[in-house]
Amino acid sequence: MGANICSIHHPGDQTIATLPIAGLSVDSLEQILIGEEEQIAHHRAIQLAALQLIDQAQVATADGARNLTEWVAGRLDLGIDSAHALVRTMRRTEHRPELRQAMAEGTATFDRVEAASRIDDRDPDPLFLHLPVNGVHREAAIRARKSSAEERRTIEDSYVVLQPSLDRSWYKIWGGIDGLLGLMIDGTLSEIADRLPVGPDMPQSRNGAWRRAMALAELCAGDDPPQTQITVFVDAAVATANDARSGVYLQAGPTVGRDALDAVLCDSVGTVMIDREQGEPMRYGRSSRSIPPALRSAIIHRDRNGCVVDGSRNRLQVHHIVPRSEGGATEPENLITLCWFHHHVAIHRLGLVLYRHPKHGRWRLRRATRPPP
Repeated sequence: MGANICSIHHPGDQTIATLPIAGLSVDSLEQILIGEEEQIAHHRAIQLAALQLIDQAQVATADGARNLTEWVAGRLDLGIDSAHALVRTMRRTEHRPELRQAMAEGTATFDRVEAASRIDDRDPDPLFLHLPVNGVHREAAIRARKSSAEERRTIEDSYVVLQPSLDRSWYKIWGGIDGLLGLMIDGTLSEIADRLPVGPDMPQSRNGAWRRAMALAELCAGDDPPQTQITVFVDAAVATANDARSGVYLQAGPTVGRDALDAVLCDSVGTVMIDREQGEPMRYGRSSRSIPPALRSAIIHRDRNGCVVDGSRNRLQVHHIVPRSEGGATEPENLITLCWFHHHVAIHRLGLVLYRHPKHGRWRLRRATRPPP
């Protein structure tokens, strides 16, 4: 193979195409990228024309799809957002031939046309070529005409979906919401995320997306979250053999490991049901809060109404220093006050452990694999 040939392989490691681009200059590669994007715009223009005819023939309805977007997503193997953008742009440009012509000629990308099609006013520069695509979106947001019915529809169309995996150990969250509420939620999450601690033993804490996820969880926890009634089932034969790494699961929920079990038992309202080796269920304990309210108040007061790690006074909770699963008692000397983040995220999710600093005696956190100073 020559020096100017670049091979593309599929997973079976069989060559499916050769492209004469290896060894080219950066300027040449940039021109290739631009040229290919022009071809993509040209093909998108053809798709819009074909899609318009399909829409007029009501093919999606005849094929049993709920709407054209769903039909496009299935036929073209697109995500629902990409399919929606294609359908929406087709309908907006139906009477804007100049926009489709620009795509067909490769002088405007699909993203630019999609943004420009939102502007109803006829402008001397309908493609806003003097602006980047993000600038066209901003211009569209300013100029787009929105009726009261459309504003109400954005509220009515708002939705949030939580999709658990089969074992409920992971959730996907997605949805859509109107601009005003979206701005409010975005600002709230950003503000909470900015307040979350950052530490060398929590490398994830420097990731903005991770911090926003934790901010959402803290927001839902609230200042005084209701205590969820939790029932923990333990298969004694299985759990005993592997130190509770399996054989422990929640009612109508996931199998949990040691970390999640410790979090459930630390400060919650629940019942433990043990299934002994003979298969006979045995109830252990009453449905009561693991730390009684009076004791919880006393511990928080003893710790000066703040988290012992950083002094935070937000969403205070009481933690078992020695976990209950390891025989830790619900006694004052084994209880300590932590904020929600250090309790549920740093300790019960990231596995950090508490220790007293040998010089000043204050409580600190460290990775379990890292020795204390």
